[in-house]
Amino acid sequence: MYITKKLINFVLKGIGIDRINRLFQRADVRYEIARKGATYYNYYWHKAKKKIDLRDFDDFWETATQVIQDQRTIHYYDRLYVLWQAVLNLPSSDYPVAEVGTYKGGTAKFIREALRTNGYQNKFFVFDTFEGHAVVDERWDGRHYVGNFSDTSYEEVKAYLNAPDITIHKGNFLETAQLIDRITNFGMVHIDVDVYPVIKFCLDFFEKHTLPGSIIIVDDYGNRNCKGAKKAVDEYVEDNAFFLMFYLLSGQALLVKVQ
Repeated sequence: MYITKKLINFVLKGIGIDRINRLFQRADVRYEIARKGATYYNYYWHKAKKKIDLRDFDDFWETATQVIQDQRTIHYYDRLYVLWQAVLNLPSSDYPVAEVGTYKGGTAKFIREALRTNGYQNKFFVFDTFEGHAVVDERWDGRHYVGNFSDTSYEEVKAYLNAPDITIHKGNFLETAQLIDRITNFGMVHIDVDVYPVIKFCLDFFEKHTLPGSIIIVDDYGNRNCKGAKKAVDEYVEDNAFFLMFYLLSGQALLVKVQ
């Protein structure tokens, strides 16, 4: 028994859990190997077999699988499905969409494909420094530092997205936000910048540039390595009654504008 367990651990370590799970997916095996700590955190997927299987949503699954395989995003199916649902809840194509913090373009690609797959023609604005974090707050942003996530480029992301209907702006959003200052009816905003100063600015900015029913998704709210994200959202919600906030088990904060 000990030898068998040792052999299994050796194989898992040598091949890699992610690679094995990808092989399972290709073979249409609806199981995957859990990571270390899965038992401790099993409340996340308690009675998972009784829940709707996202693989049954062909359009979503194919779109998400493609961007994950492209290795252009850190997002996995759970967080991508939140973005998919946000797109489905856009009232019409008249409400622009924005993403602040696209990194290598994976989530922008996913949102754009989600829009088109579901028949929307919304204007889509994507913002990033493409040079990593431009500013951090050392009190709250911990391991994050200026220049972190700089292994990307504007040219590379533009080529990857290859979509003339996406407007990409390079630079610090604290400065480039003025480029969309005249737009006051954003229907969906995805904020994925990790750090306190930029998230705080984004929430203050989009408060004035959204309408009741608009959705803002703040990534990494529940990530213990992104304490600044949680602080920025909590402070904003405490001081303002414009949005209802829901913490999702995907780690994202979902804000719905109510006034």
